[in-house]
Amino acid sequence: MKATVFIVGMNQAKGYPAARVASHTRHVDALYNRNGQGCRALYDEMTDGQASPTRTNVDDLTRRLTHAGVEGVLETNVICYSTPMSRDLHREEHAAGAVMGDLIFRMLLAHIRPAVLITHGAGTAKQLGKCLGSKLPSPPERADDVRSTIVDDKGHPMTVFVVPSLAPPKWNSWRPWAAEHLDLVANAVARRHTATIPN
Repeated sequence: MKATVFIVGMNQAKGYPAARVASHTRHVDALYNRNGQGCRALYDEMTDGQASPTRTNVDDLTRRLTHAGVEGVLETNVICYSTPMSRDLHREEHAAGAVMGDLIFRMLLAHIRPAVLITHGAGTAKQLGKCLGSKLPSPPERADDVRSTIVDDKGHPMTVFVVPSLAPPKWNSWRPWAAEHLDLVANAVARRHTATIPN
């Protein structure tokens, strides 16, 4: 609830087999990192410790933000619903899940009200723009191009940074300049974060 920065992807690829999680209570406790459960610990258990390339890249961005002095980062998705590929969200069998996943994200945004959002990928930026009622910049195509805009969400201004996708295959095309770009983004977020968070 105290997060001030969201890292926003499109939607999660991995679903968890209910039998392995054991109970709904454990799942919810893990999502909220409470009662001895942890979200990342559950993810690691369900994936047998094999983080996806996207997860590895999100972890890297989070580390860069921490190194730049940014605290209170929440990693989430603009549609909080699992499908193997984001394009699967348009399939009929996922229609209800996609709608509910959108509502979950909107609820997080309304209750937590972060100062900064970092969205990765063109599709995510488009979907987030729909959610916020604002056209967001397209992802940059070079390291030194840090793109952001300020969006007013019901009287609450937020700075939205747009970076290229952290998920393959798009990740592979900008990987050579990713470290430089993400450091610049992390530093820009830190400056914005410092300017908007009371001491």
